[in-house]
Amino acid sequence: MAKARSTRKSTPFEFETLSEKEAAERRSTRGTRRSKYSPIGEQFQDLGTDKVLAFSASKNEVQGVRNYMRRNFDGEHQVNSRRTDGDMYEVHISRTS
Repeated sequence: MAKARSTRKSTPFEFETLSEKEAAERRSTRGTRRSKYSPIGEQFQDLGTDKVLAFSASKNEVQGVRNYMRRNFDGEHQVNSRRTDGDMYEVHISRTS
């Protein structure tokens, strides 16, 4: 049996002409979606080499923090964690030299 052909037509592209400057500005801006770990990154940016950022997180959040820090601050940080009460972990983030 042959498949019935779809009656949908493809939508034509809609174009606009931009100046080179405006195109560069659009490419450089990030979307409005923010990671739930963005506040950690903001705190880390101002962190000195002699300070450690410490907070509590669940096991899944610890992995999310590790991934976020690796994507945004690769080679600039060290993440350590230790299990505390129940399923919670204490996370320590420090800047590498």
